[in-house]
Amino acid sequence: MAYGRNRNFAPPFVIGIAMHQHPLPALSLITAVFVLTACQSNEEHRVAKLQEADPTPAKFSICHGNSCRLRTLISLSTAEWAQVRALFDPPPADARAERHQIARATGLLEILAGRQAGTLDDAPGMGVHWNPDGQLDCIDEATNSTEYLRMMAADGLIRFHDIGLPANRFVISAWGPSNTATMKERATGTVYAVDSYFRANGEPADILPLDVWSAGWVPEDGPPPGG
Repeated sequence: MAYGRNRNFAPPFVIGIAMHQHPLPALSLITAVFVLTACQSNEEHRVAKLQEADPTPAKFSICHGNSCRLRTLISLSTAEWAQVRALFDPPPADARAERHQIARATGLLEILAGRQAGTLDDAPGMGVHWNPDGQLDCIDEATNSTEYLRMMAADGLIRFHDIGLPANRFVISAWGPSNTATMKERATGTVYAVDSYFRANGEPADILPLDVWSAGWVPEDGPPPGG
């Protein structure tokens, strides 16, 4: 089951503009908020359109080469998918434990898919890569992680969360604007970012509340809070 998200908030760095010594006129600030929020919404819709209709372990594709410039068809064997299932055995006792399993399963799927797509050497972030076709940016990562989550959910491995569409943030940082996969905890309604962009291929994804992620969390801030 997917869910809808209400994105009616100003991008974090817009708030910072109003705190400068020379604030923008109120009308200009309001206009900037609406423009940037619209840009954020447009980006989310654009990335959402990259999702496949019905991905299955036996037939799905992953984006790579930055901005989904390349797409490689992946077919996992029964034995390979069994490795993913094994990460959920024993079944998680609660949503927090499930998030830890999902983080690890996302990393494993990057390895399994990377063997076929040539993305095993994907570096954190944009990376400085000798093979740009093997590098993933945040659009590639958000698209692929959403596919992984949907396949896990379809197989009954995810029981405490519903999978959502990718989210986007506009923040000023060394990592730049970014996209992430999302999911919502059923019991609390809390939406979480499932972000594999900050890590090298195969490492567990960072999972943290989406509002914390949207406010600009980066790995340099320390372990993801509330994950």
